[in-house]
Amino acid sequence: MIASEFVLGLVLRLFLQAHVSAGGFGLFSSDKVGYVGFRFASYIDDYMVLQREPAGAVIWGYGTPRATVTVTLCRDQEPIMKKGTRVKADSNTWTVVLDPMKPGGPYEVMAQQTLGRINFTLRVHDVLFGDVWLCSGQSNMKMTVSQVFNATGELSNTAAYQSVRILSVSSTQAQQELEDLAKVDLRWSKPTSKNLGHGNFTYMSAVCWLFGRFLYDTLRYPVGLLSSSWSGTPIEAWSSRRSLEACGVPRSGSMPSDLKIGPSAHSVLWNAMIHPLRNMTLKGVIWYQGESNVNFNRDLYNCTFPLLIDDWRQTFHDGSQGQTERLFPFGFVQLSSYLSGEALHDGLPQIRWHQTADFGYVPNQRMPNTFMAAAVDLCDRNSPFGSIHPRDKQTVAYRLHLGARALAYGEKLIFQGPLPQKIELLADTGLLNLTYSQPIEVQRRDDKIFEVSCCSDHQCTWLPAPMDTFSTQTLALNITSCHDTPAALRYAWTPWPCEYKQCPLYHLTSTLPAPPFIAPITNPSPGYHSRTAK
Repeated sequence: MIASEFVLGLVLRLFLQAHVSAGGFGLFSSDKVGYVGFRFASYIDDYMVLQREPAGAVIWGYGTPRATVTVTLCRDQEPIMKKGTRVKADSNTWTVVLDPMKPGGPYEVMAQQTLGRINFTLRVHDVLFGDVWLCSGQSNMKMTVSQVFNATGELSNTAAYQSVRILSVSSTQAQQELEDLAKVDLRWSKPTSKNLGHGNFTYMSAVCWLFGRFLYDTLRYPVGLLSSSWSGTPIEAWSSRRSLEACGVPRSGSMPSDLKIGPSAHSVLWNAMIHPLRNMTLKGVIWYQGESNVNFNRDLYNCTFPLLIDDWRQTFHDGSQGQTERLFPFGFVQLSSYLSGEALHDGLPQIRWHQTADFGYVPNQRMPNTFMAAAVDLCDRNSPFGSIHPRDKQTVAYRLHLGARALAYGEKLIFQGPLPQKIELLADTGLLNLTYSQPIEVQRRDDKIFEVSCCSDHQCTWLPAPMDTFSTQTLALNITSCHDTPAALRYAWTPWPCEYKQCPLYHLTSTLPAPPFIAPITNPSPGYHSRTAK
């Protein structure tokens, strides 16, 4: 009998060895990885945050085909929930969805695989329930806390935020969609000065961390932050093939770009750094990208960005078995200023406009449930990392968190600067009157930041429209320099509209800058023959 049990055990071990899951993740200690192929997914680890109610968190991993897996959630060593499933034979994966949990913790998650008389057990400790946000993009999202203003003070301010947990995905690329992450730079961790300030453009994103910290100050319950970014990367690398095909993106870029230093091949970062996270239940996403598309498929960005958002939403909704909301909140940073050559003079304003799908504001019809942090006034002429990398990430994160509070959490607050809701040409006065939907603060008069498109025959020229009189919600512009037909108006349509926090127009009380816009003038006075501006 003893001999037969020994033989059976040996056969089972050989059987298990034959079913080691592809791309096994070798970074975890023995209580995260069972014998041979039984393990949690790469990002399920000690100190993680799982999505709170009303959604259910997804727990998944790899195992032996047809084995039974039981997942137990424990509090103070007492089981409070059990979920059972079987390992799928076609993928060697198992998945359970936990019942919705209130925010808090800590908990222990235990997974046990049973096949015949052989059992293996995995455990992860100090697990919290809260809101989970994914942060992605290129170098401005990749910048660490050690690179921002007041870095020393920020790095020392972690003791009160031990319930804000962080994870950083390694920079990897793949030609096909991966099921799990190849590796991580920073496993789920409590914040420290070391893991927040681990060199330049490495480990944890400053914007991501500061955004989560501002959220925690409001929510007062756990927040999980995943950073998955790569410097110098265009949107094409972060998009699935299906979304790029829907926008008709050519296989090679339309122009060279000196701002594209990372991988640019279609979908390679989507495949390796986003798709493997799709089973995770998320609260939302924040995004800081666009610089590498200023001269690379720029004219398609008003399609590629909205479709990236929609495609990510559908993928995470499906991957989490419907637990991640289909229209989860998606926030982004409208690009800041950059000292550039003539080649980028019009490109940067255009990419800012395309970031809003050419509406100038969000949410809009093509970008529902989105929020934007305008950064046109956060320039940094003396940044040691180049002017394209402004160091004031605190204000960026603060403005993002305002949008999240409004869109994701339903607070009634202002999260975007003022835009005109009506543009009127006042006959025989030489004035163009702008009526804003919000109270405005005119911080200073500027003779060049507004421009009018003045058209004669088939030619249009942009001319300065100096600021004239103003009231709480109106602003008059002097357009007497236009002796022909005023066809359109634009604001802050340059790479560098103003100096740091010195743009002319802000919301009266929220210190949010008026974002750039371009709009037609639709009511020229008699005698005018309006034409489309270039």
